[in-house]
Amino acid sequence: MLKRFFAKAKDERGVTDLITLLIVLPTILAASFSIVLYVLFAMKMAKLEGIHFRALELAQQAGHLTPDIIADTQKKMAAIGFPQVVVKGVSYPSFQGSTTTKVYKDAADPTVTLVIKYPATNLQKIFMLVGADDEADSGFFRIENYGRSEAYETYL
Repeated sequence: MLKRFFAKAKDERGVTDLITLLIVLPTILAASFSIVLYVLFAMKMAKLEGIHFRALELAQQAGHLTPDIIADTQKKMAAIGFPQVVVKGVSYPSFQGSTTTKVYKDAADPTVTLVIKYPATNLQKIFMLVGADDEADSGFFRIENYGRSEAYETYL
C-alpha cells in the first residue's frame, strides 16, 4: 500500500516543481528588473552630480551663477537625457536658491551656492504593475552644494 502511495506522489513531483517555478521565476524576474532600474537611476544621478560640480566650479570663478553657466548646464543636462520640462507650471531644471548676485573673494561671506532641481525618473509607473496607486509623486533630483568665490573685486 505504501509503495502505491509513494509511486503516485512521485508522479506528482513534476506538478509541484511547475508550481514552484511559476511562483519563484516571476519573483526573481521582478527583482532583476528593479535592480536594473535602480542602477540606471543611480547612474543618471551620478552624471547629474558631475554636471553640477562643473557648474559650481564655473560659479566659483565668476563669483555667482551667470546666465551663461545656466545655459551651459541646461545644454549638458539635455545631452544626457534631462531636457527642459514644465511640471505644474514650473520650468525645470530649476536653479532657485542659487547665488545670483556677485560675491567677491574678500567679502565677509564668500560662499557661492548652486542648487539644481529636476523631476526624478517616474518609477511609480513600474510599481503600478504590482498594485501601487497612481497618486504618488515621483519626487525630484535636488543637488545643493557650496563653494568659495574666487572673484576679485576690482578697484578703480
